[in-house]
Amino acid sequence: MNLIDNAVSRRRLLGYLGVGAGALGLAACGGSGGSGGGSGDILTGADLAAEVEASRPDSALEFLVEPDFPSVNGSTPGYTTMPDPLVKGVEDAPGAGGSYTVMSPAWWTSPPGLGENAYYDAVNERLGATLDFQVSDGNAYADKVQTVLASPKDVADWMVIPSWNIPTRFIEGVGNVFQDLTDHLAGDAIHDYPNLARLDPAVWEYCMFNGRIFGLPFPSELITDAVFYRRDLFEELGVEVPTDAESFLSVLSEITDEGANRWGCENLWNTAQLMYGLPPTFTERDGELVHRFEMEEYKEAIVWLTKVVESGAMHPDAVAGNDGAAKDRFESGQTLVMNDGVGGWHEALARVRPSNPDFDQMAMDLFAPDGGAPTLYRGAPVNIFSFLKKNDDEEQVRELLRIADWCASPFGTEEFELLTYGVEGTHFDRDEHGVPELNDQGRREVTSTYQFLAQPAIVNAKVQFPDYVEASSEWMARQSEHVVDPLFHGIQIQEPAEFGSLSQPFDDLVVDISRGRKDISELDAAVENWRSSGGDELREFYAEFMS
Repeated sequence: MNLIDNAVSRRRLLGYLGVGAGALGLAACGGSGGSGGGSGDILTGADLAAEVEASRPDSALEFLVEPDFPSVNGSTPGYTTMPDPLVKGVEDAPGAGGSYTVMSPAWWTSPPGLGENAYYDAVNERLGATLDFQVSDGNAYADKVQTVLASPKDVADWMVIPSWNIPTRFIEGVGNVFQDLTDHLAGDAIHDYPNLARLDPAVWEYCMFNGRIFGLPFPSELITDAVFYRRDLFEELGVEVPTDAESFLSVLSEITDEGANRWGCENLWNTAQLMYGLPPTFTERDGELVHRFEMEEYKEAIVWLTKVVESGAMHPDAVAGNDGAAKDRFESGQTLVMNDGVGGWHEALARVRPSNPDFDQMAMDLFAPDGGAPTLYRGAPVNIFSFLKKNDDEEQVRELLRIADWCASPFGTEEFELLTYGVEGTHFDRDEHGVPELNDQGRREVTSTYQFLAQPAIVNAKVQFPDYVEASSEWMARQSEHVVDPLFHGIQIQEPAEFGSLSQPFDDLVVDISRGRKDISELDAAVENWRSSGGDELREFYAEFMS
């Protein structure tokens, strides 16, 4: 049977309904537990997209400010200067005096809390409401989410959950804990929230669980991951950027000099997966679903990574699994190549440029192993969601949605500047070109908190680094011609819990093979075991989304 037949474009059902009793507390905390709540009709993603598209005002399709580097095939548009004057994104304060707790992650030093943070004070004053952030370590956030959702009374009024931290069984109980927002946001109701109405319909599709809107979006970029190299040090060493898998190995060996405390790279497993074009889960070949573990390219990627380790080019701490300090090693010049999310690019510049103005992190143009065009998979429409705690007070729900709409004010607005830089004279000053520059207080207090609640369509507006905006915008535009949709793009699929540990043996096996503790021949047996231990059932599960 041909499982594909272009059915994905016809069936955009964002959710899976019948995977058994929930092990997580949220799946059994009232209601039926099986459907996860949701008071209205179930929509398909196509239904919702059509409604949003039909309801969007014409002005929603326009940028407030024309970008210096326009979007190409969906790449992120870039801005190198601040517009002057700024405009108001929301005319009146969105809040009605409410006070709400917010649980949010941070992958940086947690900012001072309410009452000790002038940034929070300023934003809350503009909101006309008080948001009290409970900031937790992003590296341990998955455990925090699990713990909180197991005891729903502990759920904050507003909760941020990155897509990679959404727990098993979440989709079953989402409506028992979080507010169904469909009736507030679908159809003409979106007009009450004009900044949210600007978002692409695909973003709202991905915020659906069980055919209803529960999430508020932090939209993603077309390409989410990159292979970075220290362009400043490559030029100093007279080294050319690699263009295929073999030259990559040669370059990594060439730049490695243990005597100079310099190694070629960090752990490049993600790089290998990008280079060998591995899909997120399943792909289609000859009319059948084939998992990434079953692809010959998966084996070839492991073999390439093994050669990197054998060459001695990978930093010993990375070989040992100490990836937590990878950015520190890269930024100090101990390693010259690493993979990271594209958001890490400007974050590194902000950390390093004040002490090392010559620091130049650059993303490689990606390539297939033979040097040909790569296959790059489009990122999910949303990276991070926020959810409102279930609330019978409709006025409070509307107040929180107005706040979300305020937070989604686009580049060129006063709100965007306040959320990004804080208060002029307190958190930032302007240089001779009018570009905001954070001071010490700004760097301490202004972090991504409010921005995680809802975001406008993503733009590259790091105007303090115009060279970065140009380089990254043009890099993504060049890569965009190689981007394809993964097979289940935009479909909110949660695998049943019984499949949750299927991939773990492969994570361990990749490490063992690449470090020389096991032979690549053991991969075939692992794949067979995967199939018989649930992989074939997982294939059938995904096939349900194809018909």
